[in-house]
Amino acid sequence: MPTWSNQLPSTDRHIGFDLRRTPHDHPLTAIVTTEDMIGCYTHYWGGRTVPCEKPDCPACNATVPFRWHSYVSAFDPKTRDHFIFECTANAAKAFEDHKAAHSTLRGCYFIACRPKRSKNSKVEITTKPADLARITLPNPPDLIKALSVIWRLPGAALMDAPPHGKTRGIKPRGKTLTEMREQPFDVADPPTMAEILSGNGEMKNVKTTA
Repeated sequence: MPTWSNQLPSTDRHIGFDLRRTPHDHPLTAIVTTEDMIGCYTHYWGGRTVPCEKPDCPACNATVPFRWHSYVSAFDPKTRDHFIFECTANAAKAFEDHKAAHSTLRGCYFIACRPKRSKNSKVEITTKPADLARITLPNPPDLIKALSVIWRLPGAALMDAPPHGKTRGIKPRGKTLTEMREQPFDVADPPTMAEILSGNGEMKNVKTTA
């Protein structure tokens, strides 16, 4: 049940996770909170980035180009913001190298910038282990569920979260996402905010395929 109040909130910040990309005019710095990155092919469609929905993808049917994007949850120790960071496969190579060297991305301090300082220019990421002596990282969110909310994906369209040590892509259940969007949500279907905000510790070594 909602908690009602006749008082305005003390802050305009909302509960949930923002999706952030590298700004063109200044670096983005943060510490990764997930054990690994996840990713999928995406299109720029309808004025925003959306996941590719093969085999019945409206963007593919309209011959809109696609490319792979990587996602990690990240924590800014200065602002205490916990958000989802998006970058391309080329930029994410730095995360892949860090994971290979340190066995995990959690605790990876990174700086993402656009050297040409122009929108949509190439992103470069540098990484190093964060000094966590005075920082307590929050638990990571369930990235798949958090992105499902951001992208307005029907919860029933997703397979169950991959168990620890397993790899499985995000695959539709039967009907396409387009068909499912035209149907009302099952009350028990969409993920709850509690599920989205709480890390389940079972998202290690998750990689997606398209």
